[in-house]
Amino acid sequence: MKVLGVVVEYNPLHHGHLYHLRKAKELSGADIVIAAMSGNVVQRGEFSLTDKFAKTRWALAAGIDLVVEIPGVLVLQNADRFALSAVDILDRLGTDEIVFGSESGDIEGLRFIAELLRTDAFSAALKVHLENGASFPSSAEKALKELTGKSLSQSPNDMLGIQYLQAIHHLESDMRARVVKRIKAGYHDDFDETKTIQSASAIRKRLLEGGAYAESVPPHVLSSLERKNPVHWEKAASFLSYRLHLHTPSSLHEVFSFEEGLENLFLKNRDFRSFHEFLENTSTKRYTQSKIKRSAMHALLDVKRSDIETFRTPYLRILGMSEMGQKHLGDIKKDLDIPLLTKIRRKRHPHLDLDLRISGIYGLLSFEDIFKQEFAPVIGA
Repeated sequence: MKVLGVVVEYNPLHHGHLYHLRKAKELSGADIVIAAMSGNVVQRGEFSLTDKFAKTRWALAAGIDLVVEIPGVLVLQNADRFALSAVDILDRLGTDEIVFGSESGDIEGLRFIAELLRTDAFSAALKVHLENGASFPSSAEKALKELTGKSLSQSPNDMLGIQYLQAIHHLESDMRARVVKRIKAGYHDDFDETKTIQSASAIRKRLLEGGAYAESVPPHVLSSLERKNPVHWEKAASFLSYRLHLHTPSSLHEVFSFEEGLENLFLKNRDFRSFHEFLENTSTKRYTQSKIKRSAMHALLDVKRSDIETFRTPYLRILGMSEMGQKHLGDIKKDLDIPLLTKIRRKRHPHLDLDLRISGIYGLLSFEDIFKQEFAPVIGA
C-alpha cells in the first residue's frame, strides 16, 4: 500500500486545494492519503478562520483518509520548525511520498536550494546580514539572492517546500518529495471574480469584508462557513492586552520566543485599541509581522520556554479517518514508538493541554463549544 502525505491548513479548503489533492494522487499513485493539519491556530501566528473539527470534515469529504493534528505549540513556530514537526508526523505514519504546492513547480531547483542552505557559504552570508540587524527571514532571503541570484520572497509555497526538504534530510527519512505547480491564483493575489480558484488569503479577506465568495469553495465548505462565526485576532485583542498587563519584563521573558528585548517592546505597546494598531506599533525591521503574531499568540496562551523540549511531535493525535485510514493505523500501530491518540485521557502531554487551552479561547471567540468537541470520538468519513 502506497501512502501519500500532505501538509495542510485548509483555512478554508477551496478549489485550489482540491486541484492539489487530485494532482498529488495522480503523481504518487497512492492508495491512501494522510494529512498533517494545523488546527485552531496557523503558522503565521493567527487563528484559523474556522475550527479544526470543521476542517477535518472538509478534509475527509475531499478524499483524505487520515487527518492528524500538528500540535498547536509546534504550529506556532518558524517555518523550519513547523516543517520538521509536520514531516515528522508523516514519516512516523509510514508516508512514502509528500507532495506540496509550489510556485515554481521545480522540485530539482528547490532541492538545490535546500542543499545550499546547509553549506558554510550560506551560513557566512546569513551571518553578515543578521549582524547588520535584519530579521532572520530577511537575512536568509538576502543571502540566498547573493548566492543564486534568485528571490523567493514572493514564493511562500516554495520557501516552505524547501523547509520540508530540509526536514526530510534532517530526519534521514526515505520519503520522496514531489511538487504540484500552483495555478491561477498566487498566494498574495487579490480576489478575482473571473477565477474559480482563489488564494485562501483572498477568500479570508473577502469573507471578513462581507463580500461574495461562494464560487471559490466547494458547496459543503460554503454551507459550513455560513453557519460559523469566523475567528481572527481582532476578536482576541482585549484578551491579549489583559495578558500583557499581567506581565513584568522578567515574567514575559519566560514566555517562549521572547528574547533580546522583545518583551519590552510588547509591554511598551500593551495599550491598544485594535490588534492592527498593536501590530503596526511593534513590527520593525528586526521583527516581522509573522514573528510578532506568533509571539503574541505565545503570550496569549502563556507558553513557557520550558514547555517546549523538542520540535518533533511527542504523540499522534488523530482527528478524523476513513475506513482505509483506520485500517492503515491498525497495520502500523505496533511499530509506532510514540503514543497514538484517538481519545483524550486524564493523563496527557503538555502539548495536548495547550491545544485544549487554545480550544477554550477559540470557543469564546467563535461562540461555539469547541472545547467540548475535543473529547468527542474521532470523526469518521
